[in-house]
Amino acid sequence: MFAAAIAVPILTMSALAWLAWQETWSGAKTEIARSADAAAEYALRVIDSQRLAAEFANDMLQGLSDNEVRAKEATLHEAMKAKLASLPLVQTIAVSDRNGYLLVTANVYPVPQDVSIADREWVNVLRAPDAPPLHISRVYVGRLEDQLFYGLARRRTGSGNGLPRDAYDGAINILIGPNTVAAGFMAVTGEDSDVIALVRSDGQVLVRTPGFPAPLPEIPADSPLRQAAAAGQQRGSYMGQTLGFDPDRAGMRRLIAFRRVTPDLPLYVTVARPTRVILARWRDTVLRQLTVGIPAALALSGLAWLALRRTEAALSAEERELANARFRSVFESQAIGMAIFDANSGETLAVNDRLLGMTGADRAAFEAGNWDWRPVTPAKYLPLDERAIAEARGRGWWEPYEKEYRRPDGTRLPVRISSAPLPGEPGHVVVLVQDIAEQREAELRRDLLMREVDHRAKNALAIVQAAIRLAPKEDAAAYAKAIEGRVRTLARAHDLLAKGQWRNASLRRLLESELLVFVPTDGSAAPRYLLEGPEILVTPTAAQAMSMLIHELATNAVKFGALSAARGLVIVTWRLDPDAETLRVRWEERGGPALPTAPQRRGFGSRVIENVLHANLAGQIECHWRSEGLVYEIDIPAARVLAAEPDPGSGSDRAA
Repeated sequence: MFAAAIAVPILTMSALAWLAWQETWSGAKTEIARSADAAAEYALRVIDSQRLAAEFANDMLQGLSDNEVRAKEATLHEAMKAKLASLPLVQTIAVSDRNGYLLVTANVYPVPQDVSIADREWVNVLRAPDAPPLHISRVYVGRLEDQLFYGLARRRTGSGNGLPRDAYDGAINILIGPNTVAAGFMAVTGEDSDVIALVRSDGQVLVRTPGFPAPLPEIPADSPLRQAAAAGQQRGSYMGQTLGFDPDRAGMRRLIAFRRVTPDLPLYVTVARPTRVILARWRDTVLRQLTVGIPAALALSGLAWLALRRTEAALSAEERELANARFRSVFESQAIGMAIFDANSGETLAVNDRLLGMTGADRAAFEAGNWDWRPVTPAKYLPLDERAIAEARGRGWWEPYEKEYRRPDGTRLPVRISSAPLPGEPGHVVVLVQDIAEQREAELRRDLLMREVDHRAKNALAIVQAAIRLAPKEDAAAYAKAIEGRVRTLARAHDLLAKGQWRNASLRRLLESELLVFVPTDGSAAPRYLLEGPEILVTPTAAQAMSMLIHELATNAVKFGALSAARGLVIVTWRLDPDAETLRVRWEERGGPALPTAPQRRGFGSRVIENVLHANLAGQIECHWRSEGLVYEIDIPAARVLAAEPDPGSGSDRAA
């Protein structure tokens, strides 16, 4: 009996620790997989910027021979430089001839005639007969400017040099600063210790957070990442360790998730989290479990010890007194309520202060005979008590059960009632009363959270269904891109809500997370958007709908409005109108192309905006087609948006 009293709590707490271990690792894998998805999306947008710049340069050089390019170098340089203003992540554009000599660049004028890049990797790859359409180079140090870069390169086509169509006629390389991309990666992870990298399938490290001052060594061929890439895996996870890039991090064990960025380029994003961070979370969970389990285990062990000592017939009087002292020490513990109960007479013989406090009584009331468990027990639980007493009369103990005590102030305390026979005293039962209020509250929170997540998931699916229904279906590629963008928008809103435990999300954070996807920056470029308004927490339903709304407005601005121009600016302001009980949001675009009159028909984005706003937020939108830029005035009932009373004050502006 004594061995079981020790073994059972240990085995129980060990099982709980094992379950916490499984849940902690599973949660960490899910978190870094989400971060890998977000980083891959950001990397894809960087690549899209490079593609656009390469197409622009090739179109601009159409029909020009090498000599004509050199003759027009000043004009071409200025055109490329102007294009870079609308592509803040692109470092420069460089064009070389078939012999590897630079013709023109966007950042250096004039280009020295003796600078050769014939030994660069992308030149040799594109010169081959089976050259790919696009090639991502490794990291180099520039020869014209002492800066790190990697590039997306393509063959130059349509020149006036008179070569056959399939002959190599020079290269166009779009250069990106790896540390600029690293700054963008750091904004997509919720754990400061995570390391995000952009890696070629052959092990070349292009980008890594927090940045690096020189090209990094390649990942070994026997690494799980390179083996997975060779096998064609698109995503996955594995256990690895940090390489010797940083002396203070070499050999650190990490959980690593990877995802391929795009099918036509051999690029992978990896997110690595130190195992020490994951283990620290698990230890915190186990410590919380032990704060509850240890007192109960000590109490049960003490009772078993008492039973063992009383059954030893050869105990001396001194030993029996010692056993009694130990029993009293356990009995008077404040860790758990205890009483000694006579099952035959129904009389409570002794009770500790902890149990008296749980029922709202004191020692004086018990000594005066004014305390009993029946008056403080609600009527619906009395049959459970009577059944337990009947069990104790038959076998000396009862099965544990749960009930409530009614306290003098009207509140109720949920408890779990356990028992054990008192050795040497037939009919007497030791009663253990455990306070389970925190457990009940945790179960209630869990149930509420599960219902909330279920409701929000259904709401997100409804929004996706609406986006699918409204998307243009004439062009399969456009249809897929439209749906993908909106699903990713909901995923970002989901991450914000998860950090707020699905209770609320900050409107400012929501706007920043969405706009950052369209206008990422390393802090060196001019501001592209400005946010101004009070700190407001919005409901999960409103967060999902407003993320979709901002996504559509930003998409239109990138295609046709202010974000399509180098000096364009989007200003988003919001305020609460207490008289009208309305949240008023204003989206204003400045510095974009001059706008024509309002279109005669509504596009896909306009239909999505109106559908999401009306169906999910019961809001109204008014569009003003001004020549200097588009303005949207959005009114939403505050009751459909606010999750909590906002903090007073307007907060501080933040530009990006």
